[in-house]
Amino acid sequence: MSSIRKLYRIILLAIMLVTGVLLSIVFLRNTIPTHGVVSRIVTRWLGAVARSLGVKIKYYGQPLPANTLFVANHMSWLDILVIGHLVPVHFLSKHEVKTMPLFGWLATRAGTLYIRRGHHGSASDAASEITSALQQKHNCLVFAEGTTSDGHIRRFHSRMLQSAIDAESMVQPVAIFYPVKDPQTGKVTVNPDALFTGDTSIGESFDSITRAPGIDVEVHFLEPVSSLGKTRSELARYCHDRVVAAIREIRG
Repeated sequence: MSSIRKLYRIILLAIMLVTGVLLSIVFLRNTIPTHGVVSRIVTRWLGAVARSLGVKIKYYGQPLPANTLFVANHMSWLDILVIGHLVPVHFLSKHEVKTMPLFGWLATRAGTLYIRRGHHGSASDAASEITSALQQKHNCLVFAEGTTSDGHIRRFHSRMLQSAIDAESMVQPVAIFYPVKDPQTGKVTVNPDALFTGDTSIGESFDSITRAPGIDVEVHFLEPVSSLGKTRSELARYCHDRVVAAIREIRG
């Protein structure tokens, strides 16, 4: 049954990718504004891709509409589809994504910003790009842990949050979690099929997701805060504490 499910989802995903290429050629120009035709195309297409993979999205709270740096935890490559469906944002991604066949081209056309981890000056360049996008009243999102985790939140890095201060923008923490109920204890835990952590390859993760009966995800847009008068360390601690509290509540 899982093999049939995987084949069905691969066919749906292929259709969505072809559709995405056509829409990108016609409408996308390496950016994503906060409203209008382009933003609707990107958010709806990402939602359709998520649904083709069996992902069911629930969200709580309201994302700010513009000029906002969203700061989220990171659990899976599905996070990009899920959050991108709910709010038009420029994502900050590692440079390797840009070189991926087809996916890198689509990501760039949709306004993804890139960072070369370990390269001198790359972080400063990425921060400058985020600042520029925010100053144009666009939205950006950073996964402040710097890597994926299993729902036990790592420390939030503060460097990219300087962009919000420089652009005098709002900062809104975002908690994302893939819940599943343990059949033996009845407690809510993280769905292992959704995770993309440790030494898991993208192929192994894709196989788990496409074979899964379905994947639920919760996104919580938490209380925003102004960057005015704040240090980037204060903003990082604020976002970290709110995200940790939200995930604790989900698990509870």
